[in-house]
Amino acid sequence: MLTEKDVVNALPESGFIRSYVIHALKQTTAPLAYHLGVGLTILGTTVPSNYGTFYAGTLRSNLYTLLVGRSGEDQKSSALGIGREILFNAAPNLIGQYPGSYEGLCDSLVAMPRQMIPMSEFGKFLAQAQRGYFESVKTALTDLWDCTPIQRARANGRNVRVDNPRLSVLSACSIPYLEKHTLSEDWTGGFMGRWAVMYGRRERVDPDPSGDRTMFDQLVGELQRRAEIESTGWCAGLDPKAKELWCKWYMSLDRRPIPNNIVGVKSRAPTIARKVAMLYAWDFTPTSDERPFQITLRELVPAIKFAELHIKSVIGLSKKIADHPDARLRRSVLAALETYGKMATLGQILGYLKMRKRPVVEILDALLEEGIVAKTATTNGYSYIVRGDVAEQ
Repeated sequence: MLTEKDVVNALPESGFIRSYVIHALKQTTAPLAYHLGVGLTILGTTVPSNYGTFYAGTLRSNLYTLLVGRSGEDQKSSALGIGREILFNAAPNLIGQYPGSYEGLCDSLVAMPRQMIPMSEFGKFLAQAQRGYFESVKTALTDLWDCTPIQRARANGRNVRVDNPRLSVLSACSIPYLEKHTLSEDWTGGFMGRWAVMYGRRERVDPDPSGDRTMFDQLVGELQRRAEIESTGWCAGLDPKAKELWCKWYMSLDRRPIPNNIVGVKSRAPTIARKVAMLYAWDFTPTSDERPFQITLRELVPAIKFAELHIKSVIGLSKKIADHPDARLRRSVLAALETYGKMATLGQILGYLKMRKRPVVEILDALLEEGIVAKTATTNGYSYIVRGDVAEQ
């Protein structure tokens, strides 16, 4: 998990993002990592549609950001709400709605090609995406991360098309939902590999979080000014010093050992870093000047630091991401046993999981053969007992 010290070290010395994080930490005790991710996402929503660079194709600066933590404890929704409120007051037309269907998502982008969708309950989306009709929304979001044109056919036979979508998504999810609704294949290069993940835990305590809103109007004004700029210059890559740092970091990341179930982070993290570098360029010098510009160390250094926060977050979650459905069920069974103090009857386990008996019994039989659990007679019949630490199983 990310610490507050990690985030402080990753902040730029000045600019909208630094000011936003300072404002947000005065409103809630949510982890600073959340505020950094939220700030970058709402800033990215204000970027003009022509803003971009060439990096393994055409790259835009929209972000998909995922705040991960404990349900209720880490105040993910509160952190998300702070950013949403500032964006709403600065440019309410840039806030989209939760996509109820593929058709609804297309129609929303027709009306607002540049927008941010807030998802305070991302677990709900993951659960829906496992059903047939909602899979098309998940596929569309995967393509929209790359700003790929999107279209749909209407009943009258005419196609509705969005050529230049600029969609950002700001979401929050508790760890159990990620464990239940994602597998390693989602993280190694699929849908989840596109999200900038901020995995934090609350460190500060405030018995009376009444908030200090003295910076609110200033932040709204800065964001509003950016949202009103219709076009800007093209990012022509890295200047020589930035390119030297980039190559060193990229090669270091390429040699770094990464858990197999999230190895795809190596290919996605550099892309996220380049997106964020463009966002910092937009943060430091928002302008309608359409002359090309280059990324310097001023923008690249905090962008790489943000990418490292993302990498650390995903590695921290890697032990909770299963390789296949049976492995996920295995973890769920062990979690049920942990809930009952490492000893539970089959009825208690089934009640906790709310599943059919057969697959649960098959997992318990496998755990018995491996010696991870034992079966013993009790006054309530037979109970299963965990041998050792559940976290190590």
